[in-house]
Amino acid sequence: MDDLAYQKPASTLSDGKDRYLFQYVVAFSASMLLFSSAISFGWTSPSLPLLMDGESTYIRITSDEGSWIVAIYVIGTISVPIPAAFLMDRFGRKKTLLVGSVPLLVGWILVVVSKSISLIYVSRVLCGFSYGLSYSVLPMYLAEISSDKIRGSITIILTVMAKCGILFSYLVGSYTSLYTAALISMAPPIIFVSCFIWLPDSPYFLIGKNRGKEAIRSLERLRGHRDVQAEYERMCITVRKSEDNKGAIKEIMSRNNIRAAIIIMGLGGIQQFCGSQAVISYAQIIFNEIGSELGAAESSFILAAVQIIASAFSSLIVDRFGRRPLLLFSVSGAAICNTIVGIYFFLNHQGNDVRSISWLPMTAIMIFIVSYTLGLATVTFVVLGEVFPKNLRAAAGAVFTIFASVCGFAVAKMFQLVTDNVGSHATFWIFAGFSYLFIPFIWFIIPETKNKSLDTILEELRIRKR
Repeated sequence: MDDLAYQKPASTLSDGKDRYLFQYVVAFSASMLLFSSAISFGWTSPSLPLLMDGESTYIRITSDEGSWIVAIYVIGTISVPIPAAFLMDRFGRKKTLLVGSVPLLVGWILVVVSKSISLIYVSRVLCGFSYGLSYSVLPMYLAEISSDKIRGSITIILTVMAKCGILFSYLVGSYTSLYTAALISMAPPIIFVSCFIWLPDSPYFLIGKNRGKEAIRSLERLRGHRDVQAEYERMCITVRKSEDNKGAIKEIMSRNNIRAAIIIMGLGGIQQFCGSQAVISYAQIIFNEIGSELGAAESSFILAAVQIIASAFSSLIVDRFGRRPLLLFSVSGAAICNTIVGIYFFLNHQGNDVRSISWLPMTAIMIFIVSYTLGLATVTFVVLGEVFPKNLRAAAGAVFTIFASVCGFAVAKMFQLVTDNVGSHATFWIFAGFSYLFIPFIWFIIPETKNKSLDTILEELRIRKR
């Protein structure tokens, strides 16, 4: 690397308790892209009832078209991980994230001017691009700009911002028109660009591009002092090793990594087939069908708020209880709650008066979202970073995102199809069935990685595979 011996005076720029403050500012600003993208993900919950009831002034859709609005979003998400990996290695994490705001803005403009379902479909694909890019690039960027001591809390920002975006979409979409909601939703990506454009790129990327002086300046801004030479040299060594051992996607399915591949694809599948995307995307439609005295919009707000609290709490307990216990709790909770909701809808489908127990499915869905968030929604990404060697994590992340998105597409389309032709009870029982099937998968296939070094985890996976 050039400038390896480049030195700066070891004078301190800031040396108090606020030494990490700028890193939090950078992380929050970068995560505004995910917040903005998550708004588009949650948009369907308050918007589909309006579109299907004809309350929109410019378009009315059928339930089948509504299911395509949900499902087609995933096409954008699927198509992004591999191009995003190329863009962030070629142009940098920062520029790639900034570019990610463009399809989001165009997507909202299309919603504003839309007079046909075709433009809505295009809008959903474009917004899906930004959502997929956010999850492909942000975890790596945040890991590369943060100090070791605060990397865990920096990661919390990513998860919480995504859940806050969903809550924002529920609030805005429930109390404004589709036109106004789309205009308001343009503000977060504009704020993201306005703030993030001034902030530093990843020092790891700059070192990899032989831009040593820029990498040091980036580190000085991020760390709040000029004594960064030792950390810079460690980064140089890490980058050299990564370049010598670059991993290809085909290596993920090699003999040494096949069990890890099965683990991440299994977790990606159950994340979707437990019904999480359906509950989030169709929340108001589900709550309307339950008919609780608490309005559908208000129930959705509570659902989103519960997700935010649970995601923050998960980061505090994952190293105490371990990965596998939380995943088992999560999938078991999903199985039981889906079963209960399915029973309620079955009784209602048979003509029974279930108004007196409408609180039961509401409670079950809230418990479902808590159990899902505490394990499958968060621990999955911890496991993803532990079961593959460093040189394969980016490729493994791309495979995981694509596979999970394909499963998500199937769930989004199946939900409305099965609900319309059989009934909501069948949909939730299918989700319950998949959840029950994955309990032995987690018990027998997924190792407990708590308090184990990466080398130990990788060696155990290879030994048990034989």
